[in-house]
Amino acid sequence: MASVYMLGLSARGMLSSKAVSRISPRVVRTVPTCSFSTSHPLERANRSNARSVARENLRSPSAQIAQQKLSQKVTSNAINIIFPGTFVRPPWKQWPKDLKSRFAFFKIWVKIKSQEAATKFAMKFSSRPKFYKSPALKTSNSASILTAKALHRSMMEALASGDKDTIRKVCASKVALPLQATIDTRPKHKKVGWELVEYTKTWVYPRVLSHKISPIEKSKDAPIIEQVVVAISSKQRRYQFINAENGERKKLVGTEKEMDVIENIVIGSVIDPHTWRRDEWRIIGSLKPTDPAEWAEEEKLVKFVEHQEAMKR
Repeated sequence: MASVYMLGLSARGMLSSKAVSRISPRVVRTVPTCSFSTSHPLERANRSNARSVARENLRSPSAQIAQQKLSQKVTSNAINIIFPGTFVRPPWKQWPKDLKSRFAFFKIWVKIKSQEAATKFAMKFSSRPKFYKSPALKTSNSASILTAKALHRSMMEALASGDKDTIRKVCASKVALPLQATIDTRPKHKKVGWELVEYTKTWVYPRVLSHKISPIEKSKDAPIIEQVVVAISSKQRRYQFINAENGERKKLVGTEKEMDVIENIVIGSVIDPHTWRRDEWRIIGSLKPTDPAEWAEEEKLVKFVEHQEAMKR
């Protein structure tokens, strides 16, 4: 059990060295000052109990406000970054052709999935208020899939209708800003419609391809980023229209187009390390399937960045 305990304590350090952008959060913590004229064992017990109560129940309003501001800052900055080393398993037909390369690529996939599972387990274990209680951190593939589908649909409908407020709510700023610029540059007379016709290949999709949980840094007060990649297969329809006199949309002839697409939607959220509550999920981008050659280049880049960080310490 000791090894599991250490795994839980070290969870905040896992994967943090691979973050491209680091934020050094500072959270105000308040611990009541106590003065007791008691024996040393009892005094130590009282101090320990006071610290525990302070951590769990007695966070001052200023500390809570500081944490909220920090969460907002992380949401607008760190959440824009897709984790380095995010592996999006491609369809089997896109895997290397020769057996040796295919097996090497398969080992990489197994390694990444094992690391994700180990980190997720460690985070859940460290979120237990007591050893015998259930983890405060909850994760679910089905919930992630439903969230990704809802956010994706909201984003596409908002882009078509020109609803910049909704785009700002469901997308991280890195995604929202270009979409809002597209709306601004669209001719005023041009009205665009978008429809989700149906979800396709439902025997395979949607599915979770990657699920990473990583703190910004090793500090216990550092916010945690949760990132999920969900593959969605759908048939979509786009068209231009005008508003008829009866208020209904009248599609312009020749503008309607249907597309069958598979999109790897990346969603992210910030987790408070004290309460283990999530901020709102947002779309932080989309990824194409991992290419073996590009993966090798990314691994070299990650190792170079890690070496540079080690040299600075």
